[in-house]
Amino acid sequence: MSAEPTGWREAVRKIASRIGLDGYPTGSLAALRRLRPEAPDGAAFWWLVAEYEPRAFEDGCAAKALAAVIQCMAIAHPFHRPLSGQRHLGEALAEADVSEARLLRLLRLPRSELPEELRRLARLMGAKGDVGRFDWSAAFDLLFWADGERVRRDIARDYYRKLYNLQKVEEHAA
Repeated sequence: MSAEPTGWREAVRKIASRIGLDGYPTGSLAALRRLRPEAPDGAAFWWLVAEYEPRAFEDGCAAKALAAVIQCMAIAHPFHRPLSGQRHLGEALAEADVSEARLLRLLRLPRSELPEELRRLARLMGAKGDVGRFDWSAAFDLLFWADGERVRRDIARDYYRKLYNLQKVEEHAA
């Protein structure tokens, strides 16, 4: 696998911004929702790759990971990215009151089963509205990097830290 993580993450963020623009074609968004990550095709997907991450043309694993993440962002649209900054996946899961069991299922699945679980997560978090918004770059990292342990630890750390802080706030309010 090639390239540094930062470049891929930035590409995911730029793609999220692009599909979030008011003028982004609804037909392209619908095509992205129907995308098959295991065999990405279609002009809507490849135009985004060409514009934001042409390295994926040469890297099949990157193309599949990008396709899965872009599909999920299209499913969660218009709640597919943070309103500002980089809201981490684990933090968003805690704030959206996603169960620990669901978090653990996401973290324990093998990479081959992650695209389907991420689609479910996109539907769930999209239904949560603004509280379900997060930066999808961690999802890309889970799908792309062979050793996803660091990514899994970061997601868990963010989830439990946020959960702890939320519980402390509730205790002080009571």
